[in-house]
Amino acid sequence: MDTSVAVVAVKALVYFTCLTAAGGALFLVLFGGQMVQAERQNVLRFARAMAVLALYATMARVLSLSAMLGDEWASAWDETLIRMILDGTEGRAVAARSAGLVVLALALFAGGRAMAIALVGSLAVVASFGLTGHTGSDGPLAASMVALHLIAVAYWVGALVPLYGLAGAAHQERLASILTRFGNLAVGFVGTLVIAGLALLWLLLGSVEAVVTSSYGRLVLLKLGFVTALLLLAAINKLRLTPAVAAGQAGAWQHLRISIAAEIALVLAIFVVTAAFTTITGPPEME
Repeated sequence: MDTSVAVVAVKALVYFTCLTAAGGALFLVLFGGQMVQAERQNVLRFARAMAVLALYATMARVLSLSAMLGDEWASAWDETLIRMILDGTEGRAVAARSAGLVVLALALFAGGRAMAIALVGSLAVVASFGLTGHTGSDGPLAASMVALHLIAVAYWVGALVPLYGLAGAAHQERLASILTRFGNLAVGFVGTLVIAGLALLWLLLGSVEAVVTSSYGRLVLLKLGFVTALLLLAAINKLRLTPAVAAGQAGAWQHLRISIAAEIALVLAIFVVTAAFTTITGPPEME
């Protein structure tokens, strides 16, 4: 496998594991009271696994960057290259992300009242993405937009696997109650996601023309296509499938699970595209 492909794949894995772990903790805080003990434990186990996997993925990212810099796999363990990576903005991001993940994982294993501490770890994990790459060098405004954008992403992404599990196990009335509350809160989170995302794109692209004239912009357009499809599915879930589940319609929860599985697939595609345009290309002024 080409080293640049590996870097993109590992970065997509970092996005997925970090944001699902952080979002899983947020889901437990917001909706744990509406779940029975067995359901809460399932979400806890998932969030713990994602937090631990995110730590390994974070380490793998440093090694994959080292391999890409050296243009060969043997360079992954080159101490000089690793030190060079960690001395830059990537090092700050790795430190903040790792610390946040450790706090998050420990709090998830402790459970109970430690969930408030888990949110602190989650915030550190999310904020770490604004410390590196193109946004890390564009000042506090860009970093703030990244943090706001990813908090909203974590809320959404971190809920998908738990909701998928609940759709096959929870009592329909309880499932409908959770879905309704999730959808109502999602309106604010999605608004934040869109506004912060568009503001960030304007900071990075600088003009509408750059969207179609640069490789970075064209990959952004591809991502926006996936995001649009994701928003359409979310609207269907909120406006059609959630009321159907609440009404006890036959097969409603099965259709909901299919829709959530499609959302998860779209999220993975979005993370891969995002990893690509933040790794193999850059904003127009960098091309």
